[in-house]
Amino acid sequence: MKVTAVAYTAYPGENIAQLLAFYRDALGLRVDRAHPDEANAEFVEFAIGNDQWFTLLPEKFSGRKAGTGAGVVFEVDDIEAALDDVRKAAKSADEKPTDYPNCRTANFEDPEGNKVGLHQFKAGTT
Repeated sequence: MKVTAVAYTAYPGENIAQLLAFYRDALGLRVDRAHPDEANAEFVEFAIGNDQWFTLLPEKFSGRKAGTGAGVVFEVDDIEAALDDVRKAAKSADEKPTDYPNCRTANFEDPEGNKVGLHQFKAGTT
């Protein structure tokens, strides 16, 4: 047996429909499945690329309280714009990205306190 990929990253939530709207609107994530629908979502899966998933689960299903997500970092093409977009509805967000030799990163907390990262490779370093 060997691990071949990350199947998905999941965050627990109290108000899944509100979190769905935040991730869809602030980061532009594409909703692949929302159960029973987006307006009344109790469970949602966002498709990122062809084989990556970000999932929001109700607290009762995940067995964890809202705000205790393990940590996901989203690759973005414009970290300044992404940070500006999430800052509008996030619980908290960095003032500006941190620079590293090959990339820039920033962090925020979604409306329920889950920790989320943003990452952008610098040109020519991917």
